[in-house]
Amino acid sequence: MRKALILLLVILLFSSCSNEKKQLNVIIIGKADDSYWNDVKMGAEAAGNVLGVNVKFFAPSKQDPAWQIRKLEEVIGNFVDGIAVAPSDPKSITSLMTKIVESDIPCLALETDVAKGRHAYIGTGNYYAGKQAGEAMAAEILDGKIAIVTDPSVPDLLQRVQGFKDIMVEHDNIDIPVVLEKQYDAIQPADIKSMLGMDNTATGKPAYPDIKGIFCVSDSIGVVTAKALKEINMAEKIKVVCIGESPDVMKAVSENVIQAAISRRPYRVGYSCVLILHNMIRAGINNTLMILPKSEIIDLGVVVVTPSNIVEYREQLIKLGIKAKF
Repeated sequence: MRKALILLLVILLFSSCSNEKKQLNVIIIGKADDSYWNDVKMGAEAAGNVLGVNVKFFAPSKQDPAWQIRKLEEVIGNFVDGIAVAPSDPKSITSLMTKIVESDIPCLALETDVAKGRHAYIGTGNYYAGKQAGEAMAAEILDGKIAIVTDPSVPDLLQRVQGFKDIMVEHDNIDIPVVLEKQYDAIQPADIKSMLGMDNTATGKPAYPDIKGIFCVSDSIGVVTAKALKEINMAEKIKVVCIGESPDVMKAVSENVIQAAISRRPYRVGYSCVLILHNMIRAGINNTLMILPKSEIIDLGVVVVTPSNIVEYREQLIKLGIKAKF
């Protein structure tokens, strides 16, 4: 991946020498107005400033596939040089993205891939992120039982769970007796307490007395889980691994309530998105694709943030201009 980005920078050097001074306009459509997509936006705008690209970023207040389709139809009605979309519902938006590709406008998929309708995909493979979470959990829990908290209606989260489970099967001494499934933004601390048999209606005896760890598939679930464990005085006693990098998650890591957070590097996602769109526009789509992986998938990897390295992680964010509120 690093070699591919270096080659893209080489193309950038040649393309920037062109006499063509026309400013480029690119559109990025995110999934929601949250910390992850705010960091993607910041990275995209930083790349735009360096490359002289006018970046317009749009995202609904919360995930809304219909909103994304309306916004995409709106922006392609105006002149744009390149587009990147993070589809909340790949099936519903693929045909529209396919039309963009067929019109020879550079089109990228971000965070969630689509079967068709893009020239390349940029983001963290959800299956890979799940495997990294599994490795982190195995480092914390040598044996015993763990729980998974997830939303089965979200394809990205299903992939994360599968990656996590595939690592867990390699550890004979670790078992997953319970999977709490509920809409991710509806999960409350009471759900976590109930899962553990420690809510107000319980006798105080845990339903799963041997639970030693909890895998949370998203930021919001991780924050809720951390809050619940603090309220029942089980913080640090039950180990938590979470996929996410929001300030609230990182605050829980700094407090050692969450033992590992899998950061998907949103700033780098945004920066790389604009870099690749710029090169597709200046050097040509096919010329750029020639130096990308044959899969046309650019996985930027993850950073596993723990209480032991969170200070270093925070310093890296500050260097990028990100306000680290933890």
